[in-house]
Formats: sequence, C-alpha cells, structure tokens
Amino acid sequence: MYSLDTSGFLDAWTRHYPPDTFPAFWDRMDAAACAGKIKVSEEVVHELEKKDDGAADWIKARPWMIVATDESIQEKVKEILAAHPRLINASKSRSGGDPFVIAVAAVHGYAVVTGELPSGSPKRPRIPDVCTGMAIPCQNLLEFVRSQGWRF
Repeated sequence: MYSLDTSGFLDAWTRHYPPDTFPAFWDRMDAAACAGKIKVSEEVVHELEKKDDGAADWIKARPWMIVATDESIQEKVKEILAAHPRLINASKSRSGGDPFVIAVAAVHGYAVVTGELPSGSPKRPRIPDVCTGMAIPCQNLLEFVRSQGWRF
C-alpha cells in the first residue's frame, strides 16, 4: 500500500505519463486504486484542486482512495511537525500536505511515493528525509512503477 504525495501524483499526471498519451498507465493506476493499493490524503486532493489540470477530478472520481484526516492522522501530523517543524513553511506556501502524506503512511503502515528528493538538511527537510528518520519506506514514481511490475 502506498500514500501518494502531490508531487508523486503530478510526476505521473503531467510530467511522465499524461493520460492523453499513456492511457495504459492510468488503467493500471485505476486498477491499483480499486484494489486499495494507492491512497492519498485529503490534503493532497486540496493541493491538486489548486491546479486546473484534471488531476484532482481523477482522484475525486475514486473516493475510496482518499484518506480522511481523522484523529490518528492529526496526532501523527503533530508528532511529525514537532520533530520536523521546518517541513512546512506557510509564509512560502511550502507544502502543507507533506506531513499528512507521511502521517497516512505511518498510521496505516504504507510506503510513500513522492517526486521530492531528500535535502539532507534538518533546516529544510523534505518528505524523503522525514521518512528516513521515521523508517517509512519512500520511493519515487519510477520505483513505484517497478515495484508493481508494470511494463508498457
């Protein structure tokens, strides 16, 4: 099971496998969503809604893949931000969804899929840095595709 970050989803949607060019990829993503293998925090949906490219609509058409921010997620987000307060930066619109992506993975025992690269700096931690510190598996989109055994 995987918790997808906004950047991981957008890597697929706009950068590498746009639906108009790679419908087979999106058939596989749909099957993975239907099988419960991929999930997104509702915060990821909110981030995707800020873009007008159809990505949020694709997810909203599959409500079973959206993880609501319940009490266990909220508590884990607090824990993550206490340990990594610079993960988000509201003044610079730095991703407020990141701790929720990690919290979904931590609470449910999922891996994270993100387009982010580690910063290696506690002053500017990114999703892979936090995942490493919390022993949460973290991979990029290509690693996810390979882990699924998908061939196109």
